[in-house]
Amino acid sequence: MIVALAGGAARAQQTILYTFTGLPGAVGTCQWFNDNLNNDREVGTLTRQTDLLYNRIALPSGEPVTIGQTATSAVGEQLVDFKLGSRTVCTGADAIYGPSPAPSPPSDSF
Repeated sequence: MIVALAGGAARAQQTILYTFTGLPGAVGTCQWFNDNLNNDREVGTLTRQTDLLYNRIALPSGEPVTIGQTATSAVGEQLVDFKLGSRTVCTGADAIYGPSPAPSPPSDSF
């Protein structure tokens, strides 16, 4: 939900639902990480991935945050970023919105 105020847009706060880890940086960082995790074995890529994992951030459950940007990884995972204290953090949207519902099993009725 977006509400316009004084020429700008205010965003509703969300709450971190689950204790996940987030990566430091905006949503593009998580998108790059997810999209290159299994297919890029260059030394520079592996170094950056290791650095991001080493500097990951524990997300405290119940902490109110305001979503900044959203993106979708190449495999369809929804990603978000937000400020946690003074840091910008990105993670899978499940940490904020909860797990995506699983599809219903097919019915055997004809």
